[in-house]
Amino acid sequence: MTTFTPISSAEVLSTIQWAAAEEAPLEILGHGSKRGIGRPLQAEHTLGLSKLTGITLYEPAELVLSAKAGTALAEIERLLAENGQQFAFEPMDYG
Repeated sequence: MTTFTPISSAEVLSTIQWAAAEEAPLEILGHGSKRGIGRPLQAEHTLGLSKLTGITLYEPAELVLSAKAGTALAEIERLLAENGQQFAFEPMDYG
């Protein structure tokens, strides 16, 4: 099993293009906290997005936030709380 851990969107694109060209099933993970939910995935390769972190845009007055795929929800919740805001939904927390 190969695990790819890109640090840029260009590396993510390259990995996905490679997997598509090879017709290789690719499991895509953030931090893997929901990996045990649902049917097991049959993939020889994993694309781990946990190194793609950070909030890229936040406009509290406009209620707009954008974050990279590997950004922990706790990091986003902290930033929102600093501005008296919260998620408009209740994210699942499996520990």
